[in-house]
Amino acid sequence: MDSSKKVGNGSHSAVDAALGFYYQSLYGLLCIVRASDDDAAVCLERLDDVEIFANGQPLLAQLKHSLSQNPATVTIGSLPLWKTLKAWIDVLPKISLAETHFQLVTVAPLTAGSPLEPLLDAAASRDHLRTLLEAEAQRVVDEHAAAKADGTTPLPHAMRVECCAAFMKLDSDVRQKLLLRVTIRPGVSNITGIPKDIAQELKSFPPDQRQTITQRLIEWWDLQVIHSFCGNRERAISMLEVQQQLIEIAGQLDRDELLADFLFVRPPDDHTPPSMITRQLQLVNCSKTEIQAAEREEWRARSQRHKWITERVDMAIRITLYDQLLVDEWSVKHGAMAEDNETSSDDIKRAAGLEIFKWSYYQASTQVTSFAQNWSANYYVRGSYQVLAIEQTVGWHPDFKTLLAEKP
Repeated sequence: MDSSKKVGNGSHSAVDAALGFYYQSLYGLLCIVRASDDDAAVCLERLDDVEIFANGQPLLAQLKHSLSQNPATVTIGSLPLWKTLKAWIDVLPKISLAETHFQLVTVAPLTAGSPLEPLLDAAASRDHLRTLLEAEAQRVVDEHAAAKADGTTPLPHAMRVECCAAFMKLDSDVRQKLLLRVTIRPGVSNITGIPKDIAQELKSFPPDQRQTITQRLIEWWDLQVIHSFCGNRERAISMLEVQQQLIEIAGQLDRDELLADFLFVRPPDDHTPPSMITRQLQLVNCSKTEIQAAEREEWRARSQRHKWITERVDMAIRITLYDQLLVDEWSVKHGAMAEDNETSSDDIKRAAGLEIFKWSYYQASTQVTSFAQNWSANYYVRGSYQVLAIEQTVGWHPDFKTLLAEKP
């Protein structure tokens, strides 16, 4: 895990930590969609940042994330390299070295001709690299010890000395065997690019659906990761589970199956409803309970609209067209009511307007053509009418536009 993930006193440290942990999750999903072995599975934050199981063998991946456009290159002396080696050394008693692979995954590049280049090829010799690493580790340990003996402050290599000392304490043959199992993946995408990488792996699905499928797959994956941490499921998430979810998501899109994402969700405690909802409903003497219900449904519908637009490029125009359908249905009822009550008293006008609101809340969702073939959640029509009422495209009182134009 990147050293930037350590949470400090500043907000940037907390943000870096959150991004670092979430990066591990997304990278784990990317590994699964790239996997070719039927037994492939991923486990997060157990023996390493990401454990990838394939063909009966685990690969322990240490991830080094950064949002920098020009992250520092990985070198023999890099702190991330030595912290990674220390993490693997610490886990050696818990694994079979002969059956485990290790990988350093970093957004940082390698320079051409880097001594670390042999790690790009699992079959390349590590002999020269081992000599260089041993020399660097011994130098760090010796210089730190000499400075400590001389009373020099600050002590040099304070961040690396423990890592280098642990490396040199390994038996020579263990160092060699460890390096033979190590590879490096430099220059990988940072957290902003991982979703695109995942989408590019979904070659079995139409190109115009890959982004939407990826977004829904990530939502499902996030929940599985949380369940795995909480002990509500197996720690490892398998490729077969991911494949099944991909099939289900694709089927939903093929059937144009829209999920009622906010059916059982209530507005957050700090939500402040638009004041226009209350102003419109007070014109027709709505009760406090009715106003609160309308505010809740408006939040649900607005949240649903935002989610659809974010996930699918075709939804914005569909929502606009459906809004027009709602307005058309309302205008017939409201227009006839307004004509019938042109000369009525205000009390009668209020009562007639209240009936229009009640129609929009209790009846419209069953009388107006559904938003989609499978859609049945009534909060969308109820709340969308409130969205339109906020814009004053619709209203309840016969004279709502005139009355709302007056100073509240």
